[in-house]
This record gives sequence, C-alpha cells and structure tokens, in this order.
Amino acid sequence: MSSTPLKLLLAVLTALGFLTGCEGKHSNTMFPSVEISQLSSTKELAAYEGGKVTGAEFNRFLAVEGFLNPDAPLNDTSYRKELLRQLVMQKILISHLKTSDKVQKQVEDMWKQIKRSYDEDTRKQGYEVLNIRSSDVTNQLTNQFKLEEYFRKQITSDELTAYYKRIENDLTRVSFTQLAFSTLHDAAAAAAELQKGTSLQDVQKKYADVQTVSKIENADVQTVSKIENADNLKLSSLSPSFIDVLKKQHIGESSEPIKMGKVYYILILKQKDKKTESEVKEEMMKELVLNHINRYIQDQLPRFHVTFNLR
Repeated sequence: MSSTPLKLLLAVLTALGFLTGCEGKHSNTMFPSVEISQLSSTKELAAYEGGKVTGAEFNRFLAVEGFLNPDAPLNDTSYRKELLRQLVMQKILISHLKTSDKVQKQVEDMWKQIKRSYDEDTRKQGYEVLNIRSSDVTNQLTNQFKLEEYFRKQITSDELTAYYKRIENDLTRVSFTQLAFSTLHDAAAAAAELQKGTSLQDVQKKYADVQTVSKIENADVQTVSKIENADNLKLSSLSPSFIDVLKKQHIGESSEPIKMGKVYYILILKQKDKKTESEVKEEMMKELVLNHINRYIQDQLPRFHVTFNLR
C-alpha cells in the first residue's frame, strides 16, 4: 500500500490489530490526552462542498482513536492531518450508507473484544482522560465498519486474483540446497551428474576442492567441504535469478547453472509451500480496502474542493 497520502490504517483496523493482539485485561493502559487548544468547538477545521468539520467533531474523532489505539500519536501534526482527511472522507460517504446487520454484528463483536482487553475501570479511565462516552466509541466503530463494507463491495474477484498474483512470491516459502562453483565448466559438469541421478554426497566428494560460497548470495568465495542449505525462506527475499528458477522447479529437481557475479549456482529444491488465494483472501481484502481508501482520498476528495485549516 502506498504510504502517501494515507499513512494510517482505518481506526477500526488499527484497533482490531491492537486489541486482538493483546491477551487478558489491561488495567495499566495509559491513554493519551488530546491537546485541544487548536480544536475549539466553533473553529472550522475543514470545509468541503456540502459540509464541514468542526473542532469539536475532530476532537472527538481523535479521542476515540486514542481509546482504540492508546499508542496513537494524537498530538502529532502530520498524524492529525491524515486523520482529518480520513474524517472528511467519512463524512462525505457516511450519509449515503446504511447500517447493515453485518455492520451491527461487527460493532457488537468489537465491543466484546474491547471488554476482554480493557476491564471496566480501564474503560472508565479512558472515557475520563479522553473526554468521551461509550456511545462515541460505538458511533465511530459503526462508521468505520460501514466504510469498510462500502469499499469491500467495490473489490471484484478479478481484482483479488490480480493482487494475489502480485504478492504470490511473498506468500511462497522455499527450502533448497545450494552448490556454488567458480567456473561454468565445473558447475555444468556437476549439474549434469545430478540430473543423471548422482547423489549429492558423491558430487560433493568429486568436487571437494571446488570453491563454493559459504553464505547465500555472498560474493566472498572460499573453500568449504559442505553443501549449503537454505530453509524456509520467503521466495520474494531471494534474487530475481533464484526466484525465476525456484518458481518453476519441482521438489528434488536440480537446476542448470545460474550465474550471479563470478559465481555459478546449482539449486536443488527441497520444499515449496505457497498459501492459496482462499487462505489469504481476508488479509488481501483488508489491504485492498486500504488501497481503495487511499485512491479515494487522492482522486475523489479534490472533487469536493476541500480546504483544511488545521496547522
């Protein structure tokens, strides 16, 4: 996801990550205070065709963010500006969106998670420090889930599949054996023997005096008497040359020599595990929702001639 202009996750997604990542109740949570000297109830912090954002509205929005995500830098100027853009987008869209049964259920489930994470005294402390009520949290969660539902409906199966293909190297982990040679002649001869069925041990003995690389893709060549193994590596972390070979290889196959710098590599694939599209569908949906939000802020907000007065 692009980091600009949207540098933040949706507050509800941030909250889900924070709250569901914590076990047990938190009685020592330190909620951030919101500096409101610039956020008077009458000040117009943003204006757009059809509406505006007042200081009081934004202050409440910030405070709920602090309740859901106590680590949020609520008084950081850049952070506030991004949240203000998000609130403008929310106000533009939310008036056209209904609260579905699914959204209501999500809000109820979120409150269950909040209560599992914050005991009653902690919740009361948060309300007092942030000057909000539980209804403010409920309203904001409802709006956030409505927005998420709105953008999720725009994501097509073709978009999901295309996104999966773009990230499949990140979803694939491989284990392989690597041999490295300083000359193409030795590498080609060893590859031919391996492909005929000669064991690794026999090839190793025959080429025991061949210079090999001690670390994956390390250009410092030295003599070693062992075969190098790479276990459970993310495919995307490897060099393009290795990726191209390993994506096509079957378990147990040995590759033709691969030249990288002054070294020739032979790869023997031991294991390949790739998560399926269905396994990562929900994670992809969340990322694509954020991408859609980012595009909306970039491409659609300017159409409403938004002006910001937050400094």
